[in-house]
Amino acid sequence: MSSQLEGKVAIVTGAARGLGAELVKMLLAEGMRVAMLDMRSSDLEQQAGELTTAGGEVLPLVVDLADERQVIVAVERVRENWGRIDTLISNAGIRVVAPVWEMSVQDWDRVQDANLRGQFFCTREVLKQGMLEQGEGALVFISSMAGIRSVPGGCAYSSSKWGVRGFAASVAQDLKSTRICVTTILPGMVLTPMARESEVWDLGLQWLDPSVVADTVLFSLQQDPDTVVPEVIVQHRAQL
Repeated sequence: MSSQLEGKVAIVTGAARGLGAELVKMLLAEGMRVAMLDMRSSDLEQQAGELTTAGGEVLPLVVDLADERQVIVAVERVRENWGRIDTLISNAGIRVVAPVWEMSVQDWDRVQDANLRGQFFCTREVLKQGMLEQGEGALVFISSMAGIRSVPGGCAYSSSKWGVRGFAASVAQDLKSTRICVTTILPGMVLTPMARESEVWDLGLQWLDPSVVADTVLFSLQQDPDTVVPEVIVQHRAQL
């Protein structure tokens, strides 16, 4: 276990499956205590049960990240349970594919709420509810290669992931006088349930293993607080 992380407290959003679940397992392996936030109550319950059985200390919380009050209460629960928050990994996100002229307001808002609004609420509350006072911690934002370049039908998803990068960069500037580190991870196509549900699943593409992205997050968390890893791109060789 890493002495830097053992005993510390993390929040992971979108933790019930896919990359989020992989991130939780990685943090537990490093000796951290992890709050798992997700809307998928049944998946979250199953995942948390398996991890608890395996010896992990987790706190599953069913939360709609687009709901300000739910996020405030969830962060309060983590603080009440463990007394502090050292790391926030903003991973939750959804994807809706449609050209801009076919994109409904409802789908546009749903993507922005999950991918950007929720990251704002979580970041604000983690900082307000203890991390700023600590003056030290880590904020990790999972963006996407779609935050650098887009594909047809990606107007809602790509704009949200560009927004994550801009938001994270602004937060980093706000925190320059602290030892709170801000890192944005931009993965290529990751082998997750969302990938299997996508329109390109049957095209025979190469996908990143979620563990590779989790290892990249771990690398950022293991740096000295005075060393910042602002942004990391992670891609399968075939995606270059």
